[in-house]
Amino acid sequence: MANILVVDDEMGIRELLSEILSDEGHAIQLAENAQQAREARAQGAPDLVLLDIWMPDTDGVTLLKEWQRDGLLTMPVIMMSGHATIDTAVEATRIGALNFLEKPIALQKLLKAVQAGLSRAQEVARAPALAPR
Repeated sequence: MANILVVDDEMGIRELLSEILSDEGHAIQLAENAQQAREARAQGAPDLVLLDIWMPDTDGVTLLKEWQRDGLLTMPVIMMSGHATIDTAVEATRIGALNFLEKPIALQKLLKAVQAGLSRAQEVARAPALAPR
């Protein structure tokens, strides 16, 4: 079971992702905007973040940059958008996003991306223990 933060300004998307991921056994935290996402991140790093790009207060790419700048991008982030361009997706991955999902998100793509993100998080967590001393 992983702790997953879902950040999206659309209530329907948050509820759908929460339901799907809860059914998979994960603990879900929801944020409807960047400010709530900052507060959730301040309480501790989730195992994975699903982050919408287009939000009214601060867009997801700006929040991703903020976390990267402040050393808070310590968990895999999967960007989501129904309106983003290829350039936006490339920029997000350049900043540090692990993946990009286009809305509407297909169930299998979501589950595959989440599993890959959680596997990546486990590899990163084990890496310091494996480093030579």
